[in-house]
Amino acid sequence: MKNRLFSGIVVAVFTLAILALPAMGRAQQQSSAQEDDGVFWIGSIFLSIVHVPYKALTCAATQASAATFYTATFGVAGHYDGGTNGKDIGETARRSCTGAWIITPKQVKEDYGS
Repeated sequence: MKNRLFSGIVVAVFTLAILALPAMGRAQQQSSAQEDDGVFWIGSIFLSIVHVPYKALTCAATQASAATFYTATFGVAGHYDGGTNGKDIGETARRSCTGAWIITPKQVKEDYGS
């Protein structure tokens, strides 16, 4: 009898919690967008300060290693239709330096925001 009463209470609490979730979601959506905007700007500045040196180091190291690997494998047949490995090495080196260097508040909001 005691277990049955406890089970009934647990089911009732979970049912009320599930029914209350949509109302809580609407309450959060009504908050001002400008209040959150500052957090994303701060996140953008902090993440960019961390990201730019990392990206520069990765770019420089990849360029140096790509030059070494390209020289070491010059004339070696690649994995595609008789070409050399230079195309793959060059593409890898190019990708390491391209892309976004500065993280925008919009990107922070899309990745971490609401």
